[in-house]
Amino acid sequence: MSENSNPKIAQLSLPRDDGFHRSTNKPLLVLVIVMGLGFGSYLYYDKNRQQVAPMAVLLQQGAVNAGVTARQSNPVAQTGYAALTAAQGGSGLTDSAEDKQKGKVLDASGHIIARRVATISSLVTSKVETLLIEEGQLVEANDVLAQLDGRQAKYHLAGTEAELQAGNASLGELYSRLTLAEIQLKRIESLLGNNVVTQEELDTTRLLVTQLNAQIDYRKALNQKAVQQVKLASYSVDQHIIRAPFSGMVIQKNAQVGELISGGMSGGGSIRTGIATIVDMSSLEIEVDVAESFINRISPGQPAVAHLDAYPDWTIKSEVLTIIPTANRQKATIKVRVKLLETDARILPDMAVKVSFLAAK
Repeated sequence: MSENSNPKIAQLSLPRDDGFHRSTNKPLLVLVIVMGLGFGSYLYYDKNRQQVAPMAVLLQQGAVNAGVTARQSNPVAQTGYAALTAAQGGSGLTDSAEDKQKGKVLDASGHIIARRVATISSLVTSKVETLLIEEGQLVEANDVLAQLDGRQAKYHLAGTEAELQAGNASLGELYSRLTLAEIQLKRIESLLGNNVVTQEELDTTRLLVTQLNAQIDYRKALNQKAVQQVKLASYSVDQHIIRAPFSGMVIQKNAQVGELISGGMSGGGSIRTGIATIVDMSSLEIEVDVAESFINRISPGQPAVAHLDAYPDWTIKSEVLTIIPTANRQKATIKVRVKLLETDARILPDMAVKVSFLAAK
């Protein structure tokens, strides 16, 4: 071939479109072609659907793969898919055939929470002398958890009891003086008719009896006050003994022997504000966030199943306990509490859990 033919061949050659090969939208073109082939196959094999079924499955799988490839190659599509997933608030519709057969209508993720949990503290400020608990220990209601230094409170209780005893003794003396004055009054009244005593002596004795009755009433009031002071001092002594308010498990120990504890603010941080945290393990339940657009699929009493992330093969029967009547404006979600119908030592507070809401019977 001569050299003069080279320009003609160059003119007949199609130019290479590098932009087409570098285009990130190539998977989208593949998706359009695959969908067109699928539609044409459907029209052609409409009379024989049994032969079309395997081909339709292949075409559908190809379309899905092409769509995934398009998202991976197109940053805009990938960002939009991530935004859609985040907007669902951790919940997703379950419209697959397998989920419909199981009766699932919605999936959501959440955590185990405890309805009864308390940090045990004291009303008085004192030093911890004895600590009788450890993390993971089961305690019963009114069990002693710790003892504080209560010597000052005990001294105060002894002083109030002594004051009460002194008041009772003084009251007994007044009763004796009153008895003697009443005897003298009767004698003087009997002798007044014989002109043995004067009217002045009679009036003086009557006044003495009245004064003694008033002193007795005053001493009784003081004794009542002393009784209340004794009760208050006894209550203060009892506050130096920390007891469990309900049965549960100790999940956190907040103080050690020798530290100061107080029911108020710790200030500089040198005073503890609690002895321990106790959880009633029988009050555990699940709390999940459900997107507002899916909340219409949930109702109280609806059956559900839960799977702990720590034990994914363990199915826990549950049911919807309540729907919290408020929404989170930032996340556009509503809290739903789910009751666990099973109790097990493996279920612990704050564990991650997935809930599948079933169709109501």
